[in-house]
Amino acid sequence: MAELGEQTGSDKAAIRPFRVNGVPEAELTELRRRINATKWPERETVSDQSQGVQLATIQRLARYWGRNTTGASAKPD
Repeated sequence: MAELGEQTGSDKAAIRPFRVNGVPEAELTELRRRINATKWPERETVSDQSQGVQLATIQRLARYWGRNTTGASAKPD
């Protein structure tokens, strides 16, 4: 795994790739299956984020993770 250098200034807030190697494909397949089988709660009762992350946002992220075959990125559409 690569070593991170000292971060300074705006580098601290930069978005950088994060990769994990060595996870068996069977475990990734099981994780995807479980993500796709998620039972979702009812939609939040407010239109802002006062109750946390909006359900639609989490569902988009879960759909991305559930179909991602490489496990190399966690950035949703």
